[in-house]
Amino acid sequence: MDNYYKNYYKNDFRNFYITYIFILIILVVFLLMTLAGGTTKTHVLILFGAKVNPLIEAGQYWRLLTSIFIHIGFTHLLFNTYALYILGKYSEKIFGHGKLVMLFLVSGLSGSVLSYLMSPHLSAGASGAIFGLLGAIVIYGWNNQFLRSSGLITNLMVILGINLMLGMILPGLDNYAHLGGLIGGSSLGAVLRLFKL
Repeated sequence: MDNYYKNYYKNDFRNFYITYIFILIILVVFLLMTLAGGTTKTHVLILFGAKVNPLIEAGQYWRLLTSIFIHIGFTHLLFNTYALYILGKYSEKIFGHGKLVMLFLVSGLSGSVLSYLMSPHLSAGASGAIFGLLGAIVIYGWNNQFLRSSGLITNLMVILGINLMLGMILPGLDNYAHLGGLIGGSSLGAVLRLFKL
């Protein structure tokens, strides 16, 4: 068993390369935005593809996707990359590489769409996609006797509830993106589970 875990973590990148690729994209975008003038500057955020409703209405629909990879300030980057590192690797382990790509992008897009529909404010970040991964894991784990009895799913549901409440209380958080991502990821997770895809 010791050799199994030694080899597993020795091949960490090969086992979780999709998670690392997403993190790398986010870090590269953050670096480029910093060099362009700063990740909190409105003109830089718009230039790199943040969610800006009037521009989306003008036909720049790609912003619903690009906004997923943009972060506003170092704290925002730190929290989301850490969450993606944990939840991305776990999702990649239980769903596989291709399904992680689907879950991340569908969750991120559904978060962006709900944010666009419900909030007029400029926004960006991978948190919608991360909420989607969390929702997909909960859906998967709820039907798994071992994970449910281990307490992991209960803990994840508590984390979900706390973060959704914080999104309603704290200013500057796009809770519509969180909720949209959660709905998208949970729905796709349920489909994957139902049809054993």
